[in-house]
Amino acid sequence: MKTSRLLFLGAGFSRPAGLPLGSELFHQVRARIASQHGRDNHVERDLKRYIDYMRNCFNRDIPPEEVDYEQFLGFLDVEHYLGLKGKDTWSSEGNESQLMIRGAIAQVVHSHTPSDVPDAYRCFARQLNTSDYVLTFNYDTLLEKALDLEGVRYRLFPEQYSKVDWVSCTIDPTAPDELVLIKLHGSIDWFSREPFDTMVEFIRATPNAYPAGHSYSHPLFGDDAIVTPVSLTRGPRPEDESLRHLYRVRDVTPILTQPFWKCTPFILVPSTLKLLYAAPVLEFWRGLQRSGGLNLSLGIIGYSLPKYDDYALQAIYHVARNYLHVEPDLSVDGRRKTKVRIIDYRKTDEQALQLRERYRFLDWGRTETWLDGFSEEAAEWMLR
Repeated sequence: MKTSRLLFLGAGFSRPAGLPLGSELFHQVRARIASQHGRDNHVERDLKRYIDYMRNCFNRDIPPEEVDYEQFLGFLDVEHYLGLKGKDTWSSEGNESQLMIRGAIAQVVHSHTPSDVPDAYRCFARQLNTSDYVLTFNYDTLLEKALDLEGVRYRLFPEQYSKVDWVSCTIDPTAPDELVLIKLHGSIDWFSREPFDTMVEFIRATPNAYPAGHSYSHPLFGDDAIVTPVSLTRGPRPEDESLRHLYRVRDVTPILTQPFWKCTPFILVPSTLKLLYAAPVLEFWRGLQRSGGLNLSLGIIGYSLPKYDDYALQAIYHVARNYLHVEPDLSVDGRRKTKVRIIDYRKTDEQALQLRERYRFLDWGRTETWLDGFSEEAAEWMLR
């Protein structure tokens, strides 16, 4: 990854624009689902089952408002992934609660994304260039909006190929210079075509099960589509690469009003076991721990390495160690490696120490921090 700057973004990057964090997000998701489906809905019934499970297995009596939502979502993931419901398993994408939660997360995030992009994000985007590589854990489209407004070309996948065979892929030398923006947990405007294609093939293979000329209705990929999705990638891709199935919708507003059983965005919900559903984006992680050594800048904005993202800790650990110890005095065109830079929001010395403890693998003599949260001034400091 021979780029000038390598940047990781977490929820704290989008927070100043009004995007909700953590448990705040889940409370809003519950409220939205209740407003659409009533208070006696799949999520509330599964939440009650989870609370009973915790009481009976661990002697813990937890009020619904105090449930660890990552653990609850992990409970649902196990149930679906292992098929514990048997014939009552809803779909290959998830059970009813999982899909309702994914759809509601997208609705909440979309509703909180400002139509007028705040200056801090435009300032940040304006200073990026096509040699930068940005990896974000966020679902929102705030940075894409800022990049579009500032005229910065970008793509949402790692490499563009000109040729693909069973041994290797040839990088396309004619591909345009673009900033690379990798959304490690998916996006509210991404959708997988794979379930649609599977259903179409099932209809084709069982003609007696459907009336002659039957066409599968789908708001994105069917003949009655209400939007025009665009493939996330360009050019040839390996046959076994799941990125081929991901599509982006420019205006997601009409899709987010669709019932959860018709389609839901591809996002990895904040679950302790989200990796069970990470197959479509595994290409984003491939080779990541070999990165960092040849970068001139490494920055982390608003990502506190939450406990349920230990797999991300493993990746960032290797990237940071490479950055600090491989070619530590690297210089290109008169520019030298900077210190690792971290932007976060920490109000007290105790909170600052917690951040240092979570990133204890860093050389803090070669790391500098901005602890007043993301802002226009912070963006200038990060990218100087």
